[in-house]
Amino acid sequence: LISNNNTITFGSQVPRSCANWIFENYINYPTGDIAELDGLTLTECRQWCNLTVNCVGISYVFGYSPVECWIKETIDLADVYNDPDKLVYRCY
Repeated sequence: LISNNNTITFGSQVPRSCANWIFENYINYPTGDIAELDGLTLTECRQWCNLTVNCVGISYVFGYSPVECWIKETIDLADVYNDPDKLVYRCY
């Protein structure tokens, strides 16, 4: 993981398994998305991130139906706001 100017990125071409996750409730980091899938469980969403090159975390939107899973290649710690429908997991 590379931390630069409050932004977390992962510089690799090989997926890696994240054993350590930082959990944040009711938070959104609106930038850095790689892709989004609907209807995944939280476990499936985290597994998808683990299998995706350059994924550093997820936003899990549980307040919508179906739920949304957003995997992220960057998380800008300076670009954040409260969102009552989201959970964020960041790999560290």
